[in-house]
Amino acid sequence: MKTKSISLLLAFSVALTGCSMFTKNGRQQRAYEKYVRKSSVARGKQQVRFRTGKSKMPTTPALGEPTEPAIDATATETNSGPQSVTEAPPNSH
Repeated sequence: MKTKSISLLLAFSVALTGCSMFTKNGRQQRAYEKYVRKSSVARGKQQVRFRTGKSKMPTTPALGEPTEPAIDATATETNSGPQSVTEAPPNSH
């Protein structure tokens, strides 16, 4: 009698428990829940980075203030344009 009641209880519990999780729809629901958890954690981390990164932004000059171009003192007047990569420079002989 004891084994019959245990087997009946076992069969009944298997029939009512999470069998729906093994179906295609159940697997899709679990995968979607995992995706939502993962993306919400990633979004939270990204928002924290953006909040803390705002103070690190460099300042730019105002629109009305002209900026002076930097003059390179190493540039020579003899270069009349771009040089070919395959040809040797004229002074290398």
